[in-house]
Amino acid sequence: MRISADFRGRGRRVVLLAAAGVLALSLAACSSDEDVTAGSPFTQALQKDYTDLASQAASLPAEPEADSGSFLDSLNPFSGGSDSSSDLLSKAFNAKGEIAGAGTEPEPEAAAGPNQETLRGRLVRALAAGKEQFPEQAARAQSDYDCWVIYATVPSAGAAAQACKTALDTSLVRLETAARPAPPPPPAPVAAPPPPPPPASDYTVYFDFDSWTLKAEQLKVLTDVINTARSGGQSNITIVGHTDTSGPDDYNQKLSVKRANVVVEALVDMGARRNALHASGVGETDLAVQTPDGVKEAKNRRTVVTLQP
Repeated sequence: MRISADFRGRGRRVVLLAAAGVLALSLAACSSDEDVTAGSPFTQALQKDYTDLASQAASLPAEPEADSGSFLDSLNPFSGGSDSSSDLLSKAFNAKGEIAGAGTEPEPEAAAGPNQETLRGRLVRALAAGKEQFPEQAARAQSDYDCWVIYATVPSAGAAAQACKTALDTSLVRLETAARPAPPPPPAPVAAPPPPPPPASDYTVYFDFDSWTLKAEQLKVLTDVINTARSGGQSNITIVGHTDTSGPDDYNQKLSVKRANVVVEALVDMGARRNALHASGVGETDLAVQTPDGVKEAKNRRTVVTLQP
C-alpha cells in the first residue's frame, strides 16, 4: 500500500512520539525514587487517559503485509516493517502517557489543517483556564484531541479518528463551560423605603349661631372622619372648636370648648378611642373669615377635626 509524501510526514510524528517516550523513560530511570514526582492531578489524569488509548489502539486489527515501500515502513523505519499500525499507535499513546507519568505536561499534538488548528487553539485556552481546577475534564479534552489527530495520520483508522473527534466535541465544550468564570452574583435587593405617613386630613363641621348641637349633615362628616382614620391608620385626632366674633371673648371661649367636646362624644360613639382624641377651644382667636368684632359669620362657627399619624 503506497501513500503520498504528506501521509508519510504525518505518520513519522507517531514514531517521534514513541521515541520521546523512550527518552522520558531513560531520564526517569536516571533519577532516584526521591526525585520522582507523581506530578499534578492534571498529568496524573493525562497518564491514565493516554494509557487507556494505548490499550485500545493495541487491540485494533493488524494491517495486512505490504511491500517494502509500505506505509507501515514509513511509520517505523527502525523495525524493518515488523510493527503494525496498531502497535505504532499504541506506542505513540504510551509515549505521551510516560511523559505525563513523569510529571511533565505533554503538549497537544500539532494541528494539520484549519479544522484541527481551530480546535487546538480552543483547547489550549481552555486548558490554561481550567486544568488546575478541573484536571480530569482537562485531561479528557486533551486526550480526545490527541486521539483524533494521531488516528487521523493512519488512513485505515478513519472510523477511530472520527470517534475521537465526536468525543472531543463534547469534552472540550464541557471544559470550556466549567472553566468559564461564574457571573457575578446579582446585587442584593435594596429594601424599599417605608411609605411616607399619610398627610394630615382636616374635616370641618359647622354650627348654628350660639349653638353646639350637631346637625344630621355634620354627623355625615364625622362618619367620614372615622372611616378615613381606620383605613389610613391614623392614631391621633385633634379637635379644635371655634366661634365668630359676635359676643364677649370669654363667652366665645367657653362656647368653642363645648363645640369641640360635642364632636369628641360623637366620635367616641362611632368607635373612636377616647385617648386618641385631643380636644381644645380657641374662641374667636383663629377666624376662617376675618371680620370686625361683633360680626356674625357662619364660616367661623365651626369645629375642625384633624387626622394625624
